[in-house]
Amino acid sequence: MPNPIPESDFRARLSKVRQAMRRRNLQALLVYSQKRSHVTYLSGYRPNYHTNSAFVLVPLEGEPILWIKFPFDLPRARAMSWFADIRPSVSEEQEKMVAQVAESVRSLGLGSSAIGLVGSDLAVDEISVTLSQQISTHLPNAQVTPASDLLNEIRLVKSAAEIAQVREAARLADVVAEELRKTIRPGMKDHDAVVRATQAARIEGGEDCTIILSTHPSRMALPPCGYEFQMGHTVACEISVNFQGYWVQVCRVLSMGRPTAAQKAIFEATRDAHEAAVQAAKPGVPVAVLLVAAHKVIAEAGYMDYVQYGPGHGIGLDLPELYPLDLHCTSPLAAGVIMIIHPAIWVPDQGAAFVGGPIAVSDGEPLRLDTPQREILEA
Repeated sequence: MPNPIPESDFRARLSKVRQAMRRRNLQALLVYSQKRSHVTYLSGYRPNYHTNSAFVLVPLEGEPILWIKFPFDLPRARAMSWFADIRPSVSEEQEKMVAQVAESVRSLGLGSSAIGLVGSDLAVDEISVTLSQQISTHLPNAQVTPASDLLNEIRLVKSAAEIAQVREAARLADVVAEELRKTIRPGMKDHDAVVRATQAARIEGGEDCTIILSTHPSRMALPPCGYEFQMGHTVACEISVNFQGYWVQVCRVLSMGRPTAAQKAIFEATRDAHEAAVQAAKPGVPVAVLLVAAHKVIAEAGYMDYVQYGPGHGIGLDLPELYPLDLHCTSPLAAGVIMIIHPAIWVPDQGAAFVGGPIAVSDGEPLRLDTPQREILEA
């Protein structure tokens, strides 16, 4: 499966990484991934299935090296990665793989160098205590320091090819939403509808698809729990789709029958809060401003006591990514940052709304990467 991201993008990433390494006086960067995507971002290879894992070594000079855990996965790695030097591990045991990587580090004359270690992001730290100790044991003379923030910052700004991938993932999510709308009916169990709807993404090439949903405003959106859809209630859902390694989320609201005035009012407040946050998403604007804009609309509509979910986060190769959309995030947005903006309002016994999807920050109007929902859709 060829990588949809062109080699020129990967080489541009490598150049940015090396510039950052020079600023920090690092002679090498050692990158580890299991389920998350730092290795993927640099090499194109995706180790994120079962117990797989991989290392990338980026020396300040010379070509990078990729180590993969399973020798049988070498053909897939060669098809996905632009790296010329791809090496299978001599063993499935993690420590032996670390020893193999360390031996190559020393052979390149980097055994006593300053090495940045990358393996964590907003959601997960994949550098376990055991792995850290193993690296220290096999590279006792190296000055190994945490450097995940270096790569996280570079990954924030997406290229045109990455934005196109998220847009295609969003198209599949819209297909799933429409399939869910056509599928649900009173008396049907939520897991039955979810199975049928997620199949629509997989048929069109989606590699993963999950749905959380609420069949009644007294219940938050959760994975299917065996609840039945009931006439007169709204169905609020969040659909996550992975397409060729890139994630997206869209949030939609359906009604079982004609929506009530209260259900419409809740939806409209949530929709308008989403729009206010989208319009606030400009280069240089602190991330927290988006949350303030959304909450202002919700407060003016009288629903601030019914906000139960975080209003969004970044997305890309991982779900979630930087930035978290919260009041403590004062980092400025930049053109190319992709944000999922999805405010939500849950009013028991009245209605619920989960509205939103992906936008890419740009120097002009934010780029909407899905088809935003403007009104409640009847199932």
